[in-house]
This record gives sequence, C-alpha cells and structure tokens, in this order.
Amino acid sequence: MRMKKLFITMTTGLVALYFFAFNTPYLQAEKEKAIYVGMDKCKECHPEHVESYLSWKYSRNFRVIQMRKRDHDPGCLPCHTTGYGKPGGFVSVEKTQRMVNKQCESCHGPASLHLKAPTRLEHQETLNIPKNICTSCHSGHKHPGY
Repeated sequence: MRMKKLFITMTTGLVALYFFAFNTPYLQAEKEKAIYVGMDKCKECHPEHVESYLSWKYSRNFRVIQMRKRDHDPGCLPCHTTGYGKPGGFVSVEKTQRMVNKQCESCHGPASLHLKAPTRLEHQETLNIPKNICTSCHSGHKHPGY
C-alpha cells in the first residue's frame, strides 16, 4: 500500500529521484559511519580504564618518533597515533594533537557511534576489538626483529 501511494504521489522523476537518493538504507548507513573522537571522550565514562592505560608505555609512544624527528613520517604515524588518515583521526601534530599516541580507539575502533548508542546492548556492539589487531603494528614489516 505504501509503495502504491508513493508512485501515485510521484508526478515527476525529480520527486522520485529525491526520495530514493536520500532515503535509501545504504545512504543512511553512510551518514552514520563512525569517526574517531579521542580518548578524552572515553575518559568521561571510563576514567578508571583511561588512568590504567596512561601507565602503559603505549600511551606515550609518539615521543619515540618525535625524538627521532619522524613525527611527520607517514610510515610511522599509523602505529604511533590514533586513527591516522581516517575520519576524525590524526592529521598532524599541529592540527590534531589530541590524537597522538595509541589510544582506546586504536584497538576498539572509532567511538562516535558508541557515544550515541541508546541502549547498553548497542553500546557494547559498537566497539569490538578485531582479531589480530596487535599485528597491524607489532610485526616485522617495518622493524625487523620487533
């Protein structure tokens, strides 16, 4: 019945194009892609996890490439920043200082949808640690013997 009404009310191809272009599930999903938000947002609800994390050496791994003057090297940035080259992620020290070092989202993924999740179940489903995420940085591909 809904489709029949839709076709009756569509008198021009322009109306049809508008309806299908802006109301398809595919495009709605595109609008809702997760973006990186930074560890400060995580700390609002998970302060104990963030405090614990800050005691790990990974929470300060950007200083290693700074000391070696490689803090603008695109070969180093994916493993020493959060979300490098991805929406909301690290761009440069000057533009996105809040995304230096490995942070929560480096393993859990971008958290914007997690922050918007209305139920506890959806909250849990928005951040999952993929298998073998550690090997994206911890492998010999860049540092033999690492």
